[in-house]
Amino acid sequence: MLYKGEKVDDYIPDLVVEYRVVVDTKTIEAIGGVEIGRMLNYLHIAGLSVGLLINFKKPKLEWTRVVLSHN
Repeated sequence: MLYKGEKVDDYIPDLVVEYRVVVDTKTIEAIGGVEIGRMLNYLHIAGLSVGLLINFKKPKLEWTRVVLSHN
């Protein structure tokens, strides 16, 4: 990942579907603001607009769709 032209970290998404959707899988108690904020950063870095957070921690699948607005 580059920030103002400087390499600051490597970002390797769990999955990118058809170069359009970033999918990030989790096993956490609940999807919260931190995970959504991180996904927004991933989308910005990747130049994509749609992300999907999937949490496998509980018996019932939890998922959240995240959309980056390019206003």
